[in-house]
Amino acid sequence: MDIDTPPTVVDLYLRLSDLRVEDLNSDGESKGLVEHERLLRDRAGQLGWTVGEVIVENDMANGKPKPASAFKRRKIRLPDGSTVLRVIRPGFTRLLDRVRGRRSQAVLAVDLDRAVRDPRDLEDMIDAVQETGANAQSLSGSLRFTDGGTDSEITLARVMVTMANKASRDTGRRVRGERLRQAMHGQWGGGRRPFGFCGGPPPVGTGDPGQYVCSWHGGRDCQSGVTRVEVEASVIEDCSQRLLQGASLRSLAAELRAGSVSTVGGAAWSAEGLRDILLRPRNAGFMVYGGQILEGVVAPWKPIVDPAVFFAVRDLLTDPSRRSGPGAAARWVGSGIYRCGVCLPPGVETERPVTVHVTVAGRAPRYTCKARNHLARNQAHVDAAVFAHVVYAVTHPRAFELLAEPAPQVDVEGLRAQRAAIQQRVKRILADELRGLETREYARDARREAAAMVAEIDAQLHANVGSDPLSPLVNAPDPVAAWRDAPLADKRVVIDRLMTVTILPSGRKGRGFDPTTVRIEPKHDLGTLAAV
Repeated sequence: MDIDTPPTVVDLYLRLSDLRVEDLNSDGESKGLVEHERLLRDRAGQLGWTVGEVIVENDMANGKPKPASAFKRRKIRLPDGSTVLRVIRPGFTRLLDRVRGRRSQAVLAVDLDRAVRDPRDLEDMIDAVQETGANAQSLSGSLRFTDGGTDSEITLARVMVTMANKASRDTGRRVRGERLRQAMHGQWGGGRRPFGFCGGPPPVGTGDPGQYVCSWHGGRDCQSGVTRVEVEASVIEDCSQRLLQGASLRSLAAELRAGSVSTVGGAAWSAEGLRDILLRPRNAGFMVYGGQILEGVVAPWKPIVDPAVFFAVRDLLTDPSRRSGPGAAARWVGSGIYRCGVCLPPGVETERPVTVHVTVAGRAPRYTCKARNHLARNQAHVDAAVFAHVVYAVTHPRAFELLAEPAPQVDVEGLRAQRAAIQQRVKRILADELRGLETREYARDARREAAAMVAEIDAQLHANVGSDPLSPLVNAPDPVAAWRDAPLADKRVVIDRLMTVTILPSGRKGRGFDPTTVRIEPKHDLGTLAAV
């Protein structure tokens, strides 16, 4: 009796180096990959193989292209703690895992260099097919492993991958050289338009040339990556200034999500995305190559922010001692600012006071202690009491005294160098602690001292570049209306600047809000509302 031979299952491997949105058809699939898949299926049918999985290396996720180079390497950390450079391709890894697990017995690709350009990847493929006796072919004939691969087939593949790898390196060297030349001459190197700058006029197609104009400027005189988009540039300028005033990235991103200015790709604003934009040296008119600012090279575009503002923002956002964490932006003006008067009685100073947050739980929003469930006050009543003190201060006849004194001129470069030296010293101390050369107590004290010194330096730097958050209120024709219309993030900064708010336990029973449970300690000399 004849025993039927099980069919050979073949996996199709598809990869495009740079998949773009304009390459997609009406179904959201790559036009090139659809055609490649058709050709591979035809070849599988001719060979009598059954198609198992179609593995597309660079799929579209959430409408975003995912480039899948077979050459570019990234630094990864191995289980032993060492770091190495590897080509990261999850699809290729899955392809080999299926061969090793004998879930497929063959591989089909368009060409050898569509599958591998890194010698390590090729050796992994050779190991997989030799171990299982699998087959591999390409439409172009450049890839062929028969029943595990013959010596000639393996040798030829190694030679061709070596040549393809060199070609990729040559291309990379030429591209880097051209990028450096452009950067040194103050030329925009091209690519996706950066936020704050237009992408230039579109190519002229058929029909009326007057229809092919820049969507931002309505003409063809603008330059890609050079001509500013003022509505976006104002976002960068405003967020940079308000960040230095004390607003958080999360609160600024929340405002932008509710606004009318979108990101370049149309994705929702996030704190991480806003951080990346504010850290771009191009905001201050700097040219960059290899991640480094090119000294003495002038960019062809007008700076959006002053260089001093950019460096202050960069110092703030890259400070390792800066406390930040995941979570939503504050929705309430007092969250994380108002203090719990049970955990921390008024008059007690601490670097990390216990604050309150807002809970709802089916009732009117209430400020409650973050640490314990021993304090709860109506959010609206507490905020109204605090707002009354703010309005009192900004409408006071001597409200001008609230504004910060003009900052004295300081040696900005010297302070930044001093700041960097302090941070390097802390890194050395922490490294010595890990080696057992310093005690944990010494390292902890050093970190505290360094944090205080850095904060003092930052205060001097920010005083010279940041605007006073109270100025828009004190100088407004109607300070009360200006306060009412101020964004939540600005209100939080102003309250923290003007006063310390402590919510106290109530000594009376029964319904009704007790205003004496909100203690206001002004940080200015204009007195308090209760004293008037």
